Amino acid sequence: MKKAAIIYGWAEGPWESQKFRELLQENEFEITNNPSNADIIIAHSSGCYLTPSDIHNKQIFLIGLPYWPGRSLLSSIIKKLKNEVDYHRRDKSLGWWLNKILHNTWYILSRPSASYFGLTKHKEKYLPSDSNNIVMVIRPSDDTFCHPDIMKLLPMRDYKFIELPGAHDDCWVDPKPYIDLLLKEL
Repeated sequence: MKKAAIIYGWAEGPWESQKFRELLQENEFEITNNPSNADIIIAHSSGCYLTPSDIHNKQIFLIGLPYWPGRSLLSSIIKKLKNEVDYHRRDKSLGWWLNKILHNTWYILSRPSASYFGLTKHKEKYLPSDSNNIVMVIRPSDDTFCHPDIMKLLPMRDYKFIELPGAHDDCWVDPKPYIDLLLKEL
């Protein structure tokens, strides 16, 4: 059984990833909290910058890497919230969306050091090494944090790249395309 570790972004955690984790387990993955013990590491959003630097021979999936030079964090958040309201108004209830916002707020307040560190560490030099690992950047097509030309902006990186339909947090809302990709790449 392969082991998978999830590294969360600054305003997320187990509540958002419940469907993702369940689908991993259905595909015979054991979830571990220790990236060093994992076969694969799945990092989302600012969690991409929190991937340990001392890991080797791992498959690392960076989903929604927040890197958009020239765009402020506040601008990205406002665009994301607008997109979520438009998207979830069709597919989810207002109660679900408000519950998501409450959980996001809870994660920020309950993990202030992780939240602050994830935001301030937002620098290219903190991304995982591709010389020791196989790294794939997965960009949701409507992501307001990940620049559409992310791979041109990270030219020194020998990362694989794929774009999937959806928004920044869609890996948590509809994890199947992400898990299918993960299984294909293993």
